[in-house]
Amino acid sequence: MNIENKVLARQLKKLRIDSYENLDEKKFEKLLNLISKEYENTDSNIYRLERALEISTSELRKFNDSLEERIETEVQKNREKDKQLFIQSRYAGMGEMIGNIAHQWRQPLSAISTISSGMLLELELDMCERKDIENSYEKILEFTKFLTQTIEDFRGYLKKDKEKVEFDILDIFMKSFNIVESTYKNNNIYINIKKDAHFSEKSFGFANELIQVFLNILNNAKDALLESEVEEKIVFIDILEGNEFNTISIIDNAGGINENIIEKIFDPYFTTKHKSQGTGIGLYMSKDIVEKNMHGKLSVTNINKNLDGTTYKGACFNISIPKSNTSN
Repeated sequence: MNIENKVLARQLKKLRIDSYENLDEKKFEKLLNLISKEYENTDSNIYRLERALEISTSELRKFNDSLEERIETEVQKNREKDKQLFIQSRYAGMGEMIGNIAHQWRQPLSAISTISSGMLLELELDMCERKDIENSYEKILEFTKFLTQTIEDFRGYLKKDKEKVEFDILDIFMKSFNIVESTYKNNNIYINIKKDAHFSEKSFGFANELIQVFLNILNNAKDALLESEVEEKIVFIDILEGNEFNTISIIDNAGGINENIIEKIFDPYFTTKHKSQGTGIGLYMSKDIVEKNMHGKLSVTNINKNLDGTTYKGACFNISIPKSNTSN
């Protein structure tokens, strides 16, 4: 009698049933009771397993339902966080913009005041000729035009982009630089712009948001140069055309970013500045604008830049924006 089931084999051995030949009525009844008991135990175990499986399935279903809710809640929180970060970034940018506008306006307003006072004095002393008055008015009009353009650039920065448009990336960069130009001049920072000789393609994206990106990086370059000990302060602007992207590289000669922190430079709230000087969200939001909103690329490396036989070391921010002919 060959029984493979070890439990049943042991039970049969206890009952002294080792073959069908010596299976009398009494032993057969014991065998039936044994099999019946095992069936009852099996049914009971199956029932317990089914109940455990049913409970586990129910708990898993509840967990999945709550997991979906938790995921949706976290996604919503992240959206709100990004929204708050963007608002903070805009406010921080506006603060810097107002400071830059004050720098931009100081000289022309002073010049207008000087010209006006001079004209009044000459008129009172009857020393003013018509030609002098016309020249003075022309200068005043020139300065007011400059003031008006500064306001237009500021309005463009504040205006929210509704849709992607085609634009000249150099034109957008110059609008950004015009806002900080006086600050650069006042701190003796020289800017060197080099454009690819064959560059002709338009870019495609959110032009006004890109102004914010350029301003963030230009202000960071200025701060890095002011903190450095270099005498000749330079920011290099290289404009290159690729197969899919137009790229502007903004390179300072402040010595570069510490290799221990360069990978964290785009993290939210990460800043090397004092808390009173920076929030640490400018570069984070810049990367968000370029890569999420415009499907471009924003990266940073430390490089050596050569100019007229002199090598300068600094940080290089590459801003790559999709070309118009690859985005439509």
